Amino acid sequence: MERVILAFSKEETARKITHMLEGTGCEVCCVCRSGSELLRYTSELDASLVIMGYKIGGVLADDIAADLPPGMKLMSIVRAENQDMISNDDIFVLPLPVNRQSLISSIEIFLGAISKRRKTRRDPDEEKIIDKAKLYLMEKHHMTEEQAHRFIQKRSMDTGAKFIDTARLILHI
Repeated sequence: MERVILAFSKEETARKITHMLEGTGCEVCCVCRSGSELLRYTSELDASLVIMGYKIGGVLADDIAADLPPGMKLMSIVRAENQDMISNDDIFVLPLPVNRQSLISSIEIFLGAISKRRKTRRDPDEEKIIDKAKLYLMEKHHMTEEQAHRFIQKRSMDTGAKFIDTARLILHI
């Protein structure tokens, strides 16, 4: 079960998100109303994800992301006009309006639950191709393995292609 910290100034927004997450395998462990409260709880609680708007109490999502403990991820639910306020590529931006299914799917993709489930079904030849594509990105574009994986994953999502097909395209095979 994934533990989630919500950070929204408006109680109604936090209640709606909490309701959407009920019965999904995500447990809301706390709701924060300010940036300082959020940063305090991220260091105290064992959570894997923070969900917030583009800012809370004047503190921007970019600033929060910079202060998160290692391994904790940040998802920002924002209006289209505020998407440009987030410049950190490690923040998953989910545009409004959001419904339950898009929220759950985005969390699964962002936290890697879907790729982990699919990984067990991949044959060894596909794994080799994916590893080669990651290695190529790491060498040519100076990415870490995680960045290379996320690059392939995001490109797959953006184009609607399968992960393996995107890896093949990167390798030109």
